[in-house]
Amino acid sequence: MAISLGDRLRQVVSGTRPAMRDLRIERDEPAPPRGPALDGCRVADVLAGQWVEGSEGAVVVVDRYYAADRMHGRTPIGDIIESLESGRAELDVLWRAFPGRRPPSAIEPRNPGAPEPQNPGTSLCFLDLETTGLAGGAGTQAFLVGCAVVEDGGLSVRQFLLPGFEHERALLGMVAAWTAQQDTLVTFNGKSFDVPLIETRYVLHRLPSRLAEFPHFDMLHPARRLWKQRPTIVGPPLDDDSCRLSVLERHLAGYHRVGDVPGFEIPSRYFRFIRSGDAHPLEAVLEHNRIDLVSLALVTARTLALIRRGPSAAMQPRECLGLGRLYERSGAFAEAEACFERAASWAGQIGREPDVHADALRRLALARRRAGRLFEAAVAWQALVHVPGCPSVLRREAREALAIHHEHRSRDLQTARSMVVDALADTVVPKWRERAEYRLQRLDRKLARPTHPRLPIDEAERIARS
Repeated sequence: MAISLGDRLRQVVSGTRPAMRDLRIERDEPAPPRGPALDGCRVADVLAGQWVEGSEGAVVVVDRYYAADRMHGRTPIGDIIESLESGRAELDVLWRAFPGRRPPSAIEPRNPGAPEPQNPGTSLCFLDLETTGLAGGAGTQAFLVGCAVVEDGGLSVRQFLLPGFEHERALLGMVAAWTAQQDTLVTFNGKSFDVPLIETRYVLHRLPSRLAEFPHFDMLHPARRLWKQRPTIVGPPLDDDSCRLSVLERHLAGYHRVGDVPGFEIPSRYFRFIRSGDAHPLEAVLEHNRIDLVSLALVTARTLALIRRGPSAAMQPRECLGLGRLYERSGAFAEAEACFERAASWAGQIGREPDVHADALRRLALARRRAGRLFEAAVAWQALVHVPGCPSVLRREAREALAIHHEHRSRDLQTARSMVVDALADTVVPKWRERAEYRLQRLDRKLARPTHPRLPIDEAERIARS
């Protein structure tokens, strides 16, 4: 007998409800189809992992170890580990450049019963997720959590695979217990995606998590400063505007992925596994995640090595310019100026990257002006004006700076006027043109005075001639 709407409302008010199975029978609805029973041991065997069961559910745990003598492209894992282990001071510079909630030195003490970190001092935990989609929100789940740490002179990778959505609480608990042994998080675009997504899952399950409290280095931001818009290098063409790990690993280590699964295909492979119970499609997904973790460690190590060694470690002018920008953000202005000077000289010798040459000279002039060395700044502005192929916006800025310098410091009004006239010839921005015309009128009034004493050659010209 069918249940009326009034009876259902009374059941809701009284706190009782009929079984869903009975409702389906009364409405003559078939039960939803179910996939085959999952053989956990079989899944673990296919993925070369372990089937770990707990009170909340089961998780497939896969461990891999990358020894120091193993190569990642042309870079030994041992070199990556060495840069990571000796980079505590460089981490502080990186933190000042891209600050987060708390610096690494401000880590709160753990609870008395909590385990100690495996590497006290600098325990970097590299984290990367594979998810059921990229849209985010409460409907997106992380079905694979990959973590990597420095251990026994190599890189130890542990992956937590979700065998079914009903086991998510178990996965989150195991990840929380394992990451509690670390103290610093390193991700790639983790501040915008990975950490907010997994924190949402913890909140939905009402589980505690310390991931959002960890000092967090998101290496996407320094990577953009250092390697975005790279010039063409030897080898297959790269996407110059891309800072994906698969592109950076080719640029930094010459590592080329063979048979790698595309990122857009990863969710469909996991859904296929959920429906069929066949774990073979996930082998390539786990390998993709492991390569991402090793490449993340490579990018971090290369960044720390650049910070430690300075502009002499840069491989090309654009990288040297990016290192100077990173130093500048961290407040290391002397080191930044050295990078800008070397990048400008290097790009000028090569002659194929006018944008790098011009940007380096501009930042060099600003750094000198900030340090109070105004005449040296004028030399950099003058060199910027004569860079072949210089972007017009930078040339206008340089001419305006030189006009100000010659008008108010060297007192060479005629040179200042010529700079304004040249700038007006290629200026289309109304606001800038109005400002330049006002300066030109002021200079004409000054030049129209009956007497104007002849001044000696200013210091900037002497430096330029020497």
